[in-house]
Amino acid sequence: MSIGESTVLYLSVFLLTCLFTDWADKNFGINKRAAVFFSVIALFIPSLLAGVRADTVGKDVLEYAVRTFDLANSSTSYSYMREYTTEPLGYATLAYITARFFNNTGYFLFTSQVMVILPVYIIAYKKRNQIPMWQTMCAYMFLFYNNSFNVMKQSVSAVFIMLVYLYMKEHKKAKMIICFLIAFSFHFSAVFGLVFIYMAKFLNGKRNKNTKIALVAISLFVLLDLRGISSFLLANSLLPEKYTRNIEAVFSMDTNVYLRIVGFNTHVFFDWVYKLFLVFTPLYLMRKVDIKVDKNIKILPVIGLAFYSYVLMMFRTIYGVRISLYCDMFLILLVPMITKVFRRESLSDKIAVNGFFVVFMGAYWFVWVMIYGWSASNYFQFRF
Repeated sequence: MSIGESTVLYLSVFLLTCLFTDWADKNFGINKRAAVFFSVIALFIPSLLAGVRADTVGKDVLEYAVRTFDLANSSTSYSYMREYTTEPLGYATLAYITARFFNNTGYFLFTSQVMVILPVYIIAYKKRNQIPMWQTMCAYMFLFYNNSFNVMKQSVSAVFIMLVYLYMKEHKKAKMIICFLIAFSFHFSAVFGLVFIYMAKFLNGKRNKNTKIALVAISLFVLLDLRGISSFLLANSLLPEKYTRNIEAVFSMDTNVYLRIVGFNTHVFFDWVYKLFLVFTPLYLMRKVDIKVDKNIKILPVIGLAFYSYVLMMFRTIYGVRISLYCDMFLILLVPMITKVFRRESLSDKIAVNGFFVVFMGAYWFVWVMIYGWSASNYFQFRF
């Protein structure tokens, strides 16, 4: 499909997802059956598109999804598959279960997307009294949906880390632990997500300045010696051997290494500038009005941007975005707060504000995903 056709297809899916989500939101508490029905459709549509995509739509599909599913499909037992795969427990298990019922990779891509979008929908439901559900889903679709075509395992991990935080706020320890174990089972880097959450809580907590300065100093020390710490973890078998490639992608001086930036890269510069704009615009606008926003949700995207910027400038690689994703994902709750800043007294006001919100995110999606081709999903192709 051409860029134009792919754009129309994606926007149609985004629109339908948001529409059915809004209908579900309006029926919760009124007609539960209708709410559930609309919710199922809202989740099914984007998951279906993810499932019917060709194996070339998403950079890592062939390397991870197809390889893992083929192994699962040919394995005579679960223990046999675990012996011959290096994939995380959760991802391998999902592939094995899917392969027991279907023999096409498309079904695995479908279930992988369900594992991402279902937690996002739960998050939207939990926050519906503060943010309309369709706005949370809209933010996800524009900012992270296409990325989940590529970063499949880590997308699952990141959204479950968000649930960890929400259950932490609700003091539901059992659900919090379960969500973290699921996140960890899909990607080891979930540990970073938990660290970022506690860092945000610490910075926003009632502690003296000296304590906070000490934390910042420790964090800087860790950042400055990331290579040494990573090597120590590998040498003592505290990290899986497969992460050697990831570590080399960041610290190796080889200019041909994975995701290494050589010279000035316009695409990366645009991405960094827009991330800056995306994080600080809502924060700046909300300073002028009295809006009650979770302080941790406000600071987590800032922490993510700082980490991404540090790795980008210090090591000349965009690999830091894989870790900052655990903070970036909170943008689906922060960005919709833009709509709270403007007065919405009339229907025309509401249309204008919501239009600004959609355009604000759509600009990033269209330029970065569709024009620059991030995640290799801009030329959509069906698998049949």
